[in-house]
Amino acid sequence: MKIDGKIIDIIKNNNVLVGVSGGVDSVVLLHLLVKLKKEYEFNIEVAHFNHVTRNGESDIDEKFVRDICEKFNLKFYSEKISMTEFSSKNKISEEEAGRILRHKFFNKILESKPDKEIWYLALAHNLDDQVETIFMRIFRGTGIKGLEGMHLIDDKIIRPLLNFTKEEILKCAEINNLEFHQDYTNFENIYTRNSIRNELIPLIRDKYSKNIYDSIKNLSQYSTEYNDYVEKTLMDKINKFKIEYTLQYTKIYKKDIFELSNFERNIFLRNEIDRLNRSNYDFTKNHYKEIGKIIDSSKGVDVVINDIIFYNSFDYFIIRKYQNITEELNFTVREDNIFFNNYQIIFKKNESNNKSLKVNFGDSIKIRVRKNGDKILINGRLKKVKDFLIDKKIDKFERDILPIIELNGEIIMISNLYKKEIDNKGEITIKIKEK
Repeated sequence: MKIDGKIIDIIKNNNVLVGVSGGVDSVVLLHLLVKLKKEYEFNIEVAHFNHVTRNGESDIDEKFVRDICEKFNLKFYSEKISMTEFSSKNKISEEEAGRILRHKFFNKILESKPDKEIWYLALAHNLDDQVETIFMRIFRGTGIKGLEGMHLIDDKIIRPLLNFTKEEILKCAEINNLEFHQDYTNFENIYTRNSIRNELIPLIRDKYSKNIYDSIKNLSQYSTEYNDYVEKTLMDKINKFKIEYTLQYTKIYKKDIFELSNFERNIFLRNEIDRLNRSNYDFTKNHYKEIGKIIDSSKGVDVVINDIIFYNSFDYFIIRKYQNITEELNFTVREDNIFFNNYQIIFKKNESNNKSLKVNFGDSIKIRVRKNGDKILINGRLKKVKDFLIDKKIDKFERDILPIIELNGEIIMISNLYKKEIDNKGEITIKIKEK
């Protein structure tokens, strides 16, 4: 089995976190990467997620993967959360629960790396998985984008085994005497994917097309080429629009979005959901219809779908990641950087001619979000903070996460929108930046 040259070009210049379940696919993937490591000397670390399934067998899988890592002297990460409980609590399928939990775990590890820009996540998806995925998406009513299936390289995710069949992977394990653990639930048709794998695909190969894998692979390639062309054409149009992009949201002028056809609009939405959420997998045709109704409304309405908020605010339509909000923290003034919701608050010793707000070493301040009834002094008159922010055309979700700094029970700063005139002889300058 020879890994694609594009993958090798990535890993030989970077580091790889490998998702290893203990099954044959991920064990073969790790085996191949360890062999490449001898040639290219890149760093490999291993992440194993324990779904707490199969009456304790998942614990045996975890120990098995840990032992492999000890054998090859590889750093090992593990996390243990019940997929079944998460599924029940969030009213989603166990398959989807497992996928969400695994990717949260992988992302947490990668985000913790100080050099995260040179780290990639390697997953052991194979050609059989690709065929199953495309069938699942067809049944879910996917658009043409969904027919692409998974990509060999998808931003920071690489899939070195994507063009190999399960049969080839099993043969590799046999030739190299690799031990692996078999998950017997893969043979039970309790999940949609298993039913497609064990019932539908064998039926198609037997009665309709022995070359179904080649057909699906070609469909994926053609869809990718078609979508690349369409998106380039769309981007030529969108690049002329008034759009603001951050890590937390996308803000587009409503007049501009009305210039798009429904087809173009949905492509734009999918791309931005992907950018903010790393995947639009959970968004169905009905979801896009619901979002379209928000866009077409002249009111400041909103809808939350899969942890993404879609809403109108003033002259804009906004797509925003849902986030857990820090409501309040107390801070003793010193030179430091504080992260508060989407903002970085910098406390720095004064620079000459600096006109920023200044406080003293040791002052006790409170950093918090807006509360009902908050007021500030403007031109000698008290004004409600809510009204002040509306006048500034700050959207309704942003109003509730802006950092407000309070000193001695009085608001002295609201993000970069308001600074109270106080004694300017303070020793520490406060600056606020949006992350």
